[in-house]
Amino acid sequence: MHDAPIYAQLISERGDIPTLVRSEARRLQRDFEWILSWDPSTGAPLPSSAARPASGTRRAFSPTPDPDDRLDTPGS
Repeated sequence: MHDAPIYAQLISERGDIPTLVRSEARRLQRDFEWILSWDPSTGAPLPSSAARPASGTRRAFSPTPDPDDRLDTPGS
């Protein structure tokens, strides 16, 4: 898809929106996993056996896409 000239022009004009959305969705998923790993009654993290597995480390929002989210990289 990235080798189509119209797609390359759209990316240059508007940015790679699917990649940005995918990157933001992964960030939100990590944040929600982190939030859900806390016990509201104690205000502390749940024991590791009860905690949901994290898919990655938390990081701040970045307006640039995560390189792992690119459509034109192998393994996507």
